[in-house]
Amino acid sequence: MKASDIVLDSNVSMLLKGTYGFGKTIAAASFAVDGPIYLAYFDKKKPIELVTFFSKHRPDILKNIEYDVYGSQNANEFLNKLISLSSDCRYSAVILDSVTNFTSAAVNWSLGFRSSKLKGKDKIMPDFDEYKVETSLVTQCLDICRSLPCHIIWTAHPVQSIKIEGSGSTIKVTKANPIVTYGSKVAGIIPGNFSEIYHFSKLNEWDQSTGKSRVKYIVDTEAVGDDYAKSNLGLKESLDITDRLFYDVWKEKVKQLREDINDAVAKEKDKSINPFVNSANSSQETKTSQWKT
Repeated sequence: MKASDIVLDSNVSMLLKGTYGFGKTIAAASFAVDGPIYLAYFDKKKPIELVTFFSKHRPDILKNIEYDVYGSQNANEFLNKLISLSSDCRYSAVILDSVTNFTSAAVNWSLGFRSSKLKGKDKIMPDFDEYKVETSLVTQCLDICRSLPCHIIWTAHPVQSIKIEGSGSTIKVTKANPIVTYGSKVAGIIPGNFSEIYHFSKLNEWDQSTGKSRVKYIVDTEAVGDDYAKSNLGLKESLDITDRLFYDVWKEKVKQLREDINDAVAKEKDKSINPFVNSANSSQETKTSQWKT
């Protein structure tokens, strides 16, 4: 295979990350504009925020959102769901909300298999076996997601922590923001499986016309400080999704970007097909420039 034969797919893989309450779940669910979506929900009892938001802005798409609630009692069922979708996927997007709680649910699910004879911390403290279960579940889910014919969207809530390296006089303590609650291996594996990683934030602005502070919801497509982000599609600007659907804003930007790419490719083809015309144009420009001089 040659890289020149790669065709940009209409489906993308996204990792949406940011603090709780910054709009990631609603942003992911906004892909229901494009058709039925499936939401694997690990964060709370029910995705109530979807009803609250879309009832005001787009009540018509609520019927396109199908969801199941998961936790430590059935964390493995999410993998089983993906396996079933690998042979029959009728969704325009499959969403995991969130991978942070999915990893903790996987560890706690594994703890449930410990012997009833164990007591105290031996019964409740995660060990190497639990971390292996966490890694196995996550990597299997990632593998299957890569083969699904739809958008893949995972959300994550960075967890503030500290990282200690070295010892004695060479000890080094740094701030870290892993997107999982337990194993460090999984935190390093997940981002590399997504072509788009966007960071969600809020910005408070003073509105002089109303004399009140206004909250803006911003999505960064490039790294800002310690908050990493990237876009293999080539998005460079931050997206302002205040009072708008993330999907609409994102689609507009991607459409414009692809039109610019197609225009650039077309110009390069014209140059290769008509090199003498380009040369003649260049020569004519030179003569005109000399004449003006």
